[in-house]
Amino acid sequence: MDNAAIAKLLAQTRLVLRPKTVLATFGATRIRYHIISSVDGMPGKTRLREGWVVSEKPKILTAEALRDRFSGFGEEAGPFMDWLSEHYRDLLRVLEYRFQNRDLSTRVLSQDPRETAENVKKDADERNQGQTAVIECPDAAWSLALMHFTLDAAARAYPVNVRDLDTHGLFEPGSNEARRRRAEIERMFQRAAEDAGAREKLGATLRECGLFEEYEDRFLGLFR
Repeated sequence: MDNAAIAKLLAQTRLVLRPKTVLATFGATRIRYHIISSVDGMPGKTRLREGWVVSEKPKILTAEALRDRFSGFGEEAGPFMDWLSEHYRDLLRVLEYRFQNRDLSTRVLSQDPRETAENVKKDADERNQGQTAVIECPDAAWSLALMHFTLDAAARAYPVNVRDLDTHGLFEPGSNEARRRRAEIERMFQRAAEDAGAREKLGATLRECGLFEEYEDRFLGLFR
């Protein structure tokens, strides 16, 4: 599957409910997910996938490949992993995040997907289930949507995880400042994704740090 096709699938993916807390630094994090898709050739039907994503305690980076970071996401997930590896390489080069997809179940409901998504979200809110994600996506892209969600969750947690590990002296001496700088750049990327006005400052910071070429593709992707 080419990059344009993957990008198109992600453009049709919607995060209906985001977990309220970030991935823990010193322990595993369990997130309950509900993935909602329309069923091809079956109008008015919804496929509901539910399970748990378990994020292991983040570790200082080793030379492991991205393919080793995910397990249980289906045999068809290979091309999606390659695409995500390229787009999240800046995040993945500093901390090692590993994710497992557990207890996946699937059922078909006689209900519109959008209505199902809102009902599941409402139920999670009423139960105060803080570590719950609700995702709406094309049926064929469920593994892509789930992996993309987990890496976005890692990106949100990254600055906190780096700060916690740094505070405990777990990085090599002399490397703390560089890691702090990358953590701040990750925070700036998050702001720039939501606020176009923050992109100019991000670009200036990347140039000042001599990192623009390294982050160029990701930076330019903010404008697409």
